[in-house]
Amino acid sequence: MAKISIVTPTRDRDDLISETIESVIKQTEKDWQMIIVDDHSSAEDETEKVIKSFADERIQYFKLTDENGKGIAAARNFGIMLAETELVTFLDSDDICYPERIELTLKAFSEKKPDLTYGNLKRWDPQTNEETNQLPQFQPGEFDFKRFGEVDYIPMGTVTTKRSILLEYPFNSFFRRAEDYDLLMRLAKRGYKFHYIDHPLIKYRRHEGSITKEKKMLFNYGRMVKNNYQVVKDE
Repeated sequence: MAKISIVTPTRDRDDLISETIESVIKQTEKDWQMIIVDDHSSAEDETEKVIKSFADERIQYFKLTDENGKGIAAARNFGIMLAETELVTFLDSDDICYPERIELTLKAFSEKKPDLTYGNLKRWDPQTNEETNQLPQFQPGEFDFKRFGEVDYIPMGTVTTKRSILLEYPFNSFFRRAEDYDLLMRLAKRGYKFHYIDHPLIKYRRHEGSITKEKKMLFNYGRMVKNNYQVVKDE
């Protein structure tokens, strides 16, 4: 029986997602469920075919329809609804898990009794296979509410929390970006216990298709989160 559900939103990643899935299959902890939610991939994309080629009953694939929303927040919320376990973790469809990622997470929940865990990461260049540390200003560490109000240093791809919490506080689908920052800020403000796992849990793939490299949008979503935090802090 699965101990944890891995929610992976994806869109047009048929060329990358197999490596992500393989990294989950190679986990030292084998009792997991992986829910892959396809967020409106193009007709040419073959993500479904790639996933089915693994023939692993622990891996489930769903297509997000228009009536279920669109965007990474909606895809994650949909995956959370389908999760069969109380613990839910997140993994983007272009990133890679280190083998002990799930084992270390379950150990932290068992020993530290937190509401939410997160960990470190390595920035990975697939062209050179070079792994480097996170940029200093975004380097994860023990949770500090003041610092988090200034910079989002928690990598969402390392976060695990309880399904019951996520059902009460879902991702805000208004946010095209920084939806993770918004969610984590809301949970932090409500006093949920965050625990830092001082170990790299994922390799963050550096490539041109990454959502964090998209052109600047009309709204600065990260600043909107900070403004919301500032309003609450001053009340």
